[in-house]
Amino acid sequence: MKRACIQFLLFFQILCLAQVPTIEIPDGKGGYKKNDQVILQKLHIETKIVGRISTNVITMVLKNNSGRLREGRVTFPLPEGTNASGYALDINGKLRNAVPVEKEKAREVYETIRKRNIDPGVLEKTEGNNFRTTVYPIAPNGGERTLQITYHYELKKSGNSYQYFLPLDYPSEIPDFSVLTSVYSNSEAPQLLERPDGEFDFVKNGNIWTAEIHKTKYKPGNNLKINFPQHETSQSVLMSEASDDSSYFLANINIASNERVKELPNKIAIVWDNSLSGKKRDHTKEFLLLEEYFKTNKDVTVKTYFINNTFEEGRTFKINAGNWSSLKFFLSYITYDGGTDFGQLKSLKEDEVLFFTDGFSSFGELKLNWIRPVYTISSSPHTNFEQLKYISNKTHGEFLNLNENDPKKEVRKLLFQPLKFLGIESDPSVSEVYPSLPETISQDFLLTGIVKGNQTSVKLKFGYGDEVTETRIINLNTKNQTVKYWGISTFWAQKKLNELEIFSKQNKDEIKNLCKQFGLVSSNMSLMVLENVEDYVRYDITPPLELKTQFDAIVKNNRIAKDARLKDLMSKAEWMTENLKTWWNKEYIPKPKRYPEPKLTRERSDSTSVNDLEEVVVTGAAGIRETQHHTTASAVSEQRRERQQLNIRGMPSIASNKVLQGRASGLQIGYRNEYANSSSQINSGKIKTIEVESKAEYMKFFSAVNDLESIYKVYLQHREKYENLPQYYFDVSGILFKMNDRKSALKVLSSIADLEFENEELYKLLAYKLKQTGAYDKELFVAQKVLEWRPFDPQSYRDVALAFEDNAQYQPALDNLYKVLTQSYTKELAERDNGIEEIIIMEINELIANHGTHLDLKTINPKIVADLPVNIRVVINWNKDDTDIDLWVTDPDNERCYYSNKETEIGGRMSDDFTGGFGPEQFLLKKAMKGKYKIETNFFGERQVGVAGPTAIMAEVYINYATGKQERKIVVFQNQKENSRKGEGVLIGEFEF
Repeated sequence: MKRACIQFLLFFQILCLAQVPTIEIPDGKGGYKKNDQVILQKLHIETKIVGRISTNVITMVLKNNSGRLREGRVTFPLPEGTNASGYALDINGKLRNAVPVEKEKAREVYETIRKRNIDPGVLEKTEGNNFRTTVYPIAPNGGERTLQITYHYELKKSGNSYQYFLPLDYPSEIPDFSVLTSVYSNSEAPQLLERPDGEFDFVKNGNIWTAEIHKTKYKPGNNLKINFPQHETSQSVLMSEASDDSSYFLANINIASNERVKELPNKIAIVWDNSLSGKKRDHTKEFLLLEEYFKTNKDVTVKTYFINNTFEEGRTFKINAGNWSSLKFFLSYITYDGGTDFGQLKSLKEDEVLFFTDGFSSFGELKLNWIRPVYTISSSPHTNFEQLKYISNKTHGEFLNLNENDPKKEVRKLLFQPLKFLGIESDPSVSEVYPSLPETISQDFLLTGIVKGNQTSVKLKFGYGDEVTETRIINLNTKNQTVKYWGISTFWAQKKLNELEIFSKQNKDEIKNLCKQFGLVSSNMSLMVLENVEDYVRYDITPPLELKTQFDAIVKNNRIAKDARLKDLMSKAEWMTENLKTWWNKEYIPKPKRYPEPKLTRERSDSTSVNDLEEVVVTGAAGIRETQHHTTASAVSEQRRERQQLNIRGMPSIASNKVLQGRASGLQIGYRNEYANSSSQINSGKIKTIEVESKAEYMKFFSAVNDLESIYKVYLQHREKYENLPQYYFDVSGILFKMNDRKSALKVLSSIADLEFENEELYKLLAYKLKQTGAYDKELFVAQKVLEWRPFDPQSYRDVALAFEDNAQYQPALDNLYKVLTQSYTKELAERDNGIEEIIIMEINELIANHGTHLDLKTINPKIVADLPVNIRVVINWNKDDTDIDLWVTDPDNERCYYSNKETEIGGRMSDDFTGGFGPEQFLLKKAMKGKYKIETNFFGERQVGVAGPTAIMAEVYINYATGKQERKIVVFQNQKENSRKGEGVLIGEFEF
């Protein structure tokens, strides 16, 4: 990245509603540290409450106290079932509302506009129920930026009251702090159990209770906690009118969370997620849940299992009289390591399964083989609610949320059969009712839907299993239940979205449609703010209302062209194929061998010196430099014709060399016929790769350790210090791979996947090492994830294609390579990756040459098909955008092929120089001459180190490429820039022919 940036994280960890923000900046090693450069200058929280629903608007002003431009990244989780429904960012000092955009399109537009050194605002949903945005630029020396987040929240039950809770336990004072809370249509005064200070109190104005506080340089002493007492028989319905004589309704049903005794299991399985991310769960709450469970189910057999990147059986425990101390001790000393692969889960025979996890499968897709009831249990602030609800729903179990709910209450889901909402009696005037699936009644119940007409009655059914044991009737009447200026429709959309996301892949299109209409953020949709109205036109994004008039005028007058997209790369690919054919058929004759020259030159009888004759012969024989001597031009032309007649697959034969020697006027000048096996394309050679040793400080801890057990112990001993540093896992796994401990190496390496989800730099780094070590199935999974996140990068399709080829799935490999040439690209991204066609053409034709009998070529453009076998091919890739890395290959004549010398005397060819993006760059040599070749990479420019650490490079080194007998070796390493000098390359391999 060409601009200076520091990212910071602003976390709202869950504590009923949200939690106090903290600000951190990168520590330069991939982790984060607290700082005083970027601060929360202003915090304003406005809340509106009616019944048991609230609308919350959080406005934050970020101030940059440093002397450099800063980039901010704001990340915060919301409670289960809550989605962000509004986002705004200041543009030229005024807040501009975001609009919903497909997540992949938002990322593409973001990457495109960022090339102008300006970041648009994008709020997107990441892992679990976490939401993230970046803010750039924040001007130096006191510059400020404002962002605003809106979300709707259901108040929780506390005794006989609904409770609103806002944590205000800030670690430091806030220069400008304010809270405004309004309660609508409440006959009783809200009960303040906790308040920021004595000035905060409710005052009634009409039918609205209002409380407000505004402080400067303020550090709140208390949280804000408000109770709203509810009568046992109370029942409320809120409605908002919509089009087509319809209304949205939200009904709060006061029903006791009854339960009935169930037959407790004799054998249970505890599946414990001991991946690296498992360290972040609240094990105290998990143990408290088990403590309560064994107080009731006192005599039970417990079999333990562990899931990280593998699935392993643990010990079996017999619980007698509720004594589970041995089991607790065992679980207390579990080692957490590795990524998470739910594809490894095996069938279990126990009566019930207690699955303790955060629900993220970072290293494999879920394969659900369980048929027994599974109780998914999460105690983490970062939870994949949809995944866990899906597992429990499919197996007729329950989801237990220990992070938000009291374990002593949640345990009842394990011990009793809970009362469930089973649906409504059919009514033609009522539709789209949610929940539509059976739902456990934990405290009370909210029902939402759409009603046609002015009034009707709806009958709700409750019971156990499929048995209806009680009913409730709600009356819907638009005359006295309608509330204006309140987003009942948004609450309905949020309820529908929560259910759709349980089966998110199947419901992808419906989720997008819902989020577009109601402005919700989901795993498929983001909210986006662009800087100027022309960009909304250019990228075909409907703007917010305040820009709609200007937008329409521009569109009507066609004053701004829409995004100048490149529809495909096929025409360039056709041209590049011809270019490659021309290069491949070109003759590269070795230079004449030069002997020591005598000090004196004797004159010949024809008055031409030996040196003069030598120049003439050399020029004619080479057939390349035609401008040196006019007397050789016709001879050169004749020699070319004869070579074309005598060559084999376009290569000079021994016979053609003899013709050339005869044409050299009979002079006895020795030509170096040093091409290895010149009459055949497949040449004997060997590849030697060079291990690029890490210079990281922690490597000294492993230098004196030789046995595998000690290496792993040293790794765990020092891991806490380097826990957020991907390079640590990368380097340690390399040591373990080198010592042939593949199982431990993959466990350590896969931990990278658990560091941060939806980070393409981390996953590309991981994919490179997986490819190098032959873990091709996992390479494919990781590459497919990157493609899911970044479908606008041609490299994403290429990486997936090459992973398919590694897995011997040749047709999908070809299909994905071909997609690179048929996709649509923004002008900026197409320019970034200009020249990638050359690499793709070589790889398509390698597939056809080596695996053509397995391929359907009907859809492949025949103009890009060519037989292009080469003796040497080197390709480098890297894992970061906005990065410039160069490939250097030096031949036995000591000539370097690189970006400013793209074609060498012996026929070496370098692809276009990628000065930004992810590469790749490629070196080709059709026919290798005898001797050694040196391969180097040069870090010409890379952006600041981020969470993924230094830039990672993967070099694939081939001999006899596309011949059917090709060999490949792979080098993967991270930039050692701080230990290298300017202008030096990093030696990564050698050829010898």
